[in-house]
Order: sequence, then C-alpha cells, then structure tokens
Amino acid sequence: MKSTASIVIVWLLVAALIYWAFDAMILRQHNPNSIQITSQQSGDLVLKRSRDGHFRLSVLINGEPIVLMVDTGASNLTLDDAQAQRLNLSRGDTFMTQTANGSVMGYASMIETLDLGTFQLRNVPIGVIPKLGDEGLLGMNVLKNFAVQIQGDQMTIRSLSILK
Repeated sequence: MKSTASIVIVWLLVAALIYWAFDAMILRQHNPNSIQITSQQSGDLVLKRSRDGHFRLSVLINGEPIVLMVDTGASNLTLDDAQAQRLNLSRGDTFMTQTANGSVMGYASMIETLDLGTFQLRNVPIGVIPKLGDEGLLGMNVLKNFAVQIQGDQMTIRSLSILK
C-alpha cells in the first residue's frame, strides 16, 4: 500500500513537471517578447513575431506590467475594462467604436506613464472597451511617436528623436 502511494506521488510530480515545462514553452511562443530586447547602442526595442504572427510586448502602464499586441489598425492604445479597473483608471467620455467583432461601447481614459523598454511616454490617452481580453492593443496614438520597421519575423521600434 505504501509503495502504491509513493508511485502515485512520483507520477503526479512528473505530470506537474511536464505541465509546467509545456506551459512555459507555450507562453514563450505566444509572447516571445516578455523579456524586452534592446540594442545597447541605440536603445531600439526589437520584438520577435509570436507563433500566431502578431507582435506582442510587455510594457509598464503606471508602473504595472501589461502585455500589448501591436496593432497598426487600432487608432489608440486600448485596454480591456478589467485591466483598466485593475489599474484604477478614471472613466472619461463614452464612445462607440468598431472592432473586429463589431460595434462596442467604450470610454476614454488617460494613463500617466507608458514604459516600452527604454522609452517612456507620459499622459497617454487610451480607449477602454469590455471583453477585449487579457492583452491590450498598442495603437497608432503611441506608434506615431516611433519609427517602426518590420523585417522578416522581427519588428524594430526606434525613437523618432534619434532619427532627427
């Protein structure tokens, strides 16, 4: 009886280890940019394309970590309502917007700081919509401050002030 319990415990530990390893591997494939890569010389932010073809990056919004998907089709940085509540963001004017899933009602807000690698933007207007999911969208109101280049499976985000 004692040996059966020991065998069951060993198999449960092996299963947990396999689950942990695969979970970490899948997470790295979904967001290979959870650890930011920056060029030491220029401060460029270099992103790898995720397995599903999108570019994601981990940022700090008001000091809190958030994963954003780069979306050049989005007008604004957009967060899910649950993320905005977690960040304690104020509710501004409401608006109707078109998403890939149809029309949705959202509201405007403002974030004090947005940290992308070595870059920091202040007082960034954002949109908040329900049911966006656990990833926000990095839209054009932020991307317009940078030179964005895609080459193969790599996206480089460079400060425009470096180019001037």
